[in-house]
Formats: sequence, structure tokens, C-alpha cells
Amino acid sequence: MEFTLKSTVNLNNNKKMPYLGLRVYKVWGDDAYNAVRTALDAGYRLIDTARIYCNEKAVGRAIADSGIRREEIFVTTKLWITDFADPRKALLESLERLHLDYADLYLIHWPKMGFEEAYLKLEKLYAEGLCKAIGVANFNIHHIESLFAHGATITPQINQTEIHPLNTEEALLGWCRKRRINVEAYSPFGSEGRLILDDPRLIGMCHYYKATPSQILLRWCLERGVIAIPKAIKPEHIQNNCDIYNFDITNSDMETIADMNCNERRNYNPDKIDLRPTVMYPKIIDE
Repeated sequence: MEFTLKSTVNLNNNKKMPYLGLRVYKVWGDDAYNAVRTALDAGYRLIDTARIYCNEKAVGRAIADSGIRREEIFVTTKLWITDFADPRKALLESLERLHLDYADLYLIHWPKMGFEEAYLKLEKLYAEGLCKAIGVANFNIHHIESLFAHGATITPQINQTEIHPLNTEEALLGWCRKRRINVEAYSPFGSEGRLILDDPRLIGMCHYYKATPSQILLRWCLERGVIAIPKAIKPEHIQNNCDIYNFDITNSDMETIADMNCNERRNYNPDKIDLRPTVMYPKIIDE
């Protein structure tokens, strides 16, 4: 499939979402502002933030200052677990920080107990037009099945989760594909502080493709039909991550990368999220 930075996927509600975007996890203040401005100037049109990232104000300022029409930018934010009781209030507050009238995508950040009722409230926000698509993050198959068991009528448009060569999520990807749920990789290089860019199998491909390991991994995501939102702060990394459209990965190399899988989840296990001590949750700080 031929991709460009403008390539989009049609979600199951026919809304178009870019295949490649910028994630601003653990990026704050001026760094968040500058990263978003740099990405938008480079041609990115998908920006991923969240309440718990504590940078919605900086993201909103960067979008406003970019001069790009609102309808051309796809903005994702997420409902944090402490806001399950009133997602409407949480979304309105996020939109106020972002200086936006609506979110393109609103996700439940983790399948914490009570997520089913929270999702039913997201369906109402979708009906109001406060978000143009809804979905989930860090959900396994049984979590999504539980949504429907509790009365959900809207199939999530997106399941954003941890996907990289060590955790390919083949079963989840196949299950979601059959139900027209698009899958989005938030950690295509491994995860925070534990990247896999120095893996010799990737290094061995660099000369052939005239590409960096990060470019190969992003191309691998796109060729699997997976939306990718790599985190980047430095302008050179932001630019490097979108220079992935002048090569295709061979079938044999796709298999080589797939063979790296060992089902190694490096982020928190969604099935154990209810056991995570409250003191281990990220802290919400003033923006």
C-alpha cells in the first residue's frame, strides 16, 4: 500500500484519522508546545494528548498558533480513571484547556473498574457532538466484550494500546480488525526508557532500506494497518519519524520483525490495573 504523511484510515463511523501522529506523553510546557508546533509545521495532522499528561493547555496553544484550520487537525484526548463518574465534566474541562469546541477522539484511558458505565456516558458525549469518535486505550479483548455485555451500542472506533515488535498483539489486532475497530500503537519503539532501536535485526535492515530503526518500525506499523503515534520532542526526531514513505518492507523482513515477538508488555498489564496501588498512579499537576 502506498502511504504519505496525508494518508488516513476510515474509522467505523466513516471519520478519517491520520495513520501517523505525535504523542506528547511526559512532555510539558514549552517542550510540548514546541513539539506540537514542529510536528504541525512538518505536516503531521494527528496529535495525541490526555488529561493525565498535563499538557492540554500547551497543545491547545500550539494548535491555535499553527494557523491550520481546526478541521484539518485530528486531536485525541483521554478520560482519566478518577473521572469515570462524570466524563462529560472531564471532557468539557479538557476542551477548555485545549481551547477546542470538540475532540476528534475521546478514549477511556484504562479499563479500571467501572469502565463500562463510563463508556456508556462517552456514547452520550458522542451523540452531543462533543467528540467525533470514541474508543478505548489499553483494552484487551474481554474488556471490549464487556462493553457490549453492559449495553454499549457504539463499537469503539479505536483501541490504542502497546504494540511493538516484542508485543505484536496479533490476536487482538485480528479480533479488532474483524469488528472494524482500528488499532493504534502508542509505543512503536518499545516503551519509555526501554527502546528496542538497537536490536541487531533492525540494525541489519538499515543499510538495505536506507532508513533508521525508528523509521523501519513505523513503516512496519503502517504496513500492518496499525496507526502509530511515536513520542518525539527534538525537531530532528519529529522529522525523521515522518520520512517513512520512500520504501516498503519486504515480506521476509516483515516476518523477521514479527518473529521478535515474545508477548513482552512493558507498560502496566491492563488485566491487573485494579490491583495497582493508588500511590503509583501519575499525579495531575497544574499546567
